[in-house]
Amino acid sequence: MTILITAILDAGRSAVDIAIFTFLPLMIVTFSLMRYLESVSALRSIAGKVNPLFRPFGLDGFGVLAIIQLSLVSSAAPVAALTLMARKRTSEKFMAAAFAAVLAAAPANASFPLTSLGVDPGSIIMNGICGALAASTLAGWIVGRRSLTGKICSCDRADDHDVVRRDLLAAINRGGADAIGVIAAILPVLVISLALVRLTQSTGALSAFTSVAQPLLQLLGASQQDVLFFLTKCLAGSSATVTLLLDAHKELSFTPEKIIHGSAFLLNPLDLPGLSILIASVPALRSVAGVAVFSALAGILVRTALLSWL
Repeated sequence: MTILITAILDAGRSAVDIAIFTFLPLMIVTFSLMRYLESVSALRSIAGKVNPLFRPFGLDGFGVLAIIQLSLVSSAAPVAALTLMARKRTSEKFMAAAFAAVLAAAPANASFPLTSLGVDPGSIIMNGICGALAASTLAGWIVGRRSLTGKICSCDRADDHDVVRRDLLAAINRGGADAIGVIAAILPVLVISLALVRLTQSTGALSAFTSVAQPLLQLLGASQQDVLFFLTKCLAGSSATVTLLLDAHKELSFTPEKIIHGSAFLLNPLDLPGLSILIASVPALRSVAGVAVFSALAGILVRTALLSWL
């Protein structure tokens, strides 16, 4: 019982400290900026203009908008663009391509906080975009073989219900509220995931697992800490992984180069929380989830290959 209580209290302190003092300020600024750009239809206009450019990658304008929202805001931000695509009854080809691209890209809520460790988030975001385009191309090709037609969303007109005051102060207020909402949503996950991580460490379960799997880990060149990060990523998502990384950085030495090289597998929404949020928010994605996940894995491998050449 003492081990359990200690793990929960330690996890709570770490999660609150990082969520409030690292995640929240960055999210307020980025959410406010995106809200303002959306209110003046800048993002919609950009997506419409780049539509022909990204057609070879299987994306329409709203698919491009989803990647922009994920790369500059958070892993939950593309829900808006994906919802619009579903409402307009976009073909499965473009839905699958956009979903795969989102799953393979690097979310801002995971990449921006790494600036406190000396990591340039721009390099991670650009790497994520490359992986997203590879994933969308593969997904569009797979689904396109089943269907010869694909409806393209028009990104030039605004929806009637999407009228927002073109006011900077209103955008800041709405962006701040969105940021607080995101922090409130991820904080319980952070606390529980970090508590599980500490329990795994304190009870010796992680050490026992790594001892049994030592030959395989040596073959892969992985350490016990790498296994811990990977399990956290799969079960709790990128935000929890970054929280663990920021917390572990106080005790262990992580160079920016090592973090960047591991970002392809650790910084993407392809995990249980990410898939759950997207599919629950946009039920139309269920029919293309298999293709999107497979294509996203290919996109993540492309990201890894690109980083290995740096």
